[in-house]
Amino acid sequence: AWGTWSPEAVTSALDEGRPVYVDFTAAWCVTCQVNKKTAYPSKVQALFRKHEVLLLKADNTNRDPAISAAIRELGRAAVPVNVLYVPGDEIPHLTTELLTAGYMANFLEDRLGGRK
Repeated sequence: AWGTWSPEAVTSALDEGRPVYVDFTAAWCVTCQVNKKTAYPSKVQALFRKHEVLLLKADNTNRDPAISAAIRELGRAAVPVNVLYVPGDEIPHLTTELLTAGYMANFLEDRLGGRK
């Protein structure tokens, strides 16, 4: 289940020691729609659960200024942007733009494997 992104939701979860994964997306973004179909099969969902990752969606379909600013702060210009925030890590972990199940499983294990 994906919650709605806000800077406060990210900060609150990190303060509780919980990792956060944010999908910055838009309905008009073809790559975003492909990612949704390929990147999150049951194996990846199980990793999210195992590591108690808070899943947030930042829908920029209607060009939300706060979402656009967050994307720029991450060094990107537009969606898709997918990022994992890990408690204690100063730098957010950005994914590639095109996601596959294998890539996501490796991405999560590499960054969260030592947790829980």
